[in-house]
Amino acid sequence: MQEPATFKRLRDADVAVVHDDVDETYWWLLRSMPAIHYLGYSTFTYPTSWRTLNTGGQFQSYTDQYDYLEYDYKVLGELEDEAFGDDLVVVTNEYYESETQYSIDHLISRYSSSPETLLVVTDSPRFTPRGGQRPLYQEQFVERVGSYQRLYVAFETYYEDAGWGLPLIDTKNLFLHDNANLYQFVSGDTVETTTELFDVLPDAPYLPLYDVFGDIFSRPDEYGTVPLDEDDVTGLQRWLRRRVEWDRGTATDVAEALNKAVGEDGRTFDPSYAARSPKVRDAIEAGKELDANESSIHNRYQTWLQRNKP
Repeated sequence: MQEPATFKRLRDADVAVVHDDVDETYWWLLRSMPAIHYLGYSTFTYPTSWRTLNTGGQFQSYTDQYDYLEYDYKVLGELEDEAFGDDLVVVTNEYYESETQYSIDHLISRYSSSPETLLVVTDSPRFTPRGGQRPLYQEQFVERVGSYQRLYVAFETYYEDAGWGLPLIDTKNLFLHDNANLYQFVSGDTVETTTELFDVLPDAPYLPLYDVFGDIFSRPDEYGTVPLDEDDVTGLQRWLRRRVEWDRGTATDVAEALNKAVGEDGRTFDPSYAARSPKVRDAIEAGKELDANESSIHNRYQTWLQRNKP
């Protein structure tokens, strides 16, 4: 199955820039990460606080980091001394570039003369590295991909050509669309919004989105899962907003609902229980119906549905 030309342009560039001019630039930038990861990028850097619940609550520490999908996360400061060898995706915004010590100007200099690719995802087409004389996209060595919307539309076509679709009407996070597709494939029911997806999530342990909450709600010295305290629920609300296009109120409602589900049943999001769930067994059987060779989407879906296979 042929991929859109936009995908190849991203893979072949020395330095490329994608701007995602989201309504809330401080919160929503990580929504683009699944799409970029699906293009073959596996190493990412962005502010570490975006990976944590970041409250220092009773059960969580500042060093506890969470995310979905399997990729290699790097701390920006550590990249200065590391040798080349990997393509790298930086997710940042104008605030971090100009108002903090986390400038990426040194990475741009390194990758502009390297065979590896640096992909910069930022909040504005006018993003200018510290000390730069012009926006990054105007540099001769930069491949200007354009907006994330352009990349999203290319994926939309790719999903449709593969016989799937992007069913959620309120997000451009492909990983959430994937979970909605898998939910319909296994259960036969549809969800059309992100809040509907999270409503059904506690009872759908076969979804890959389920796994990260097993990490968040598990305790190393306790069986099952345990609710978060108030501070950490606030941290979960922030963690969700980094990845889903929600306002504060919606993210708070979802975080509290997930926490309540764990409080009512300690098996919710418990990885050991999920592995024994009849629904997981149904998902494993459903996954056998997929032809992994048909497209990268089919391959990804089959892998996810059968990840708990004995």
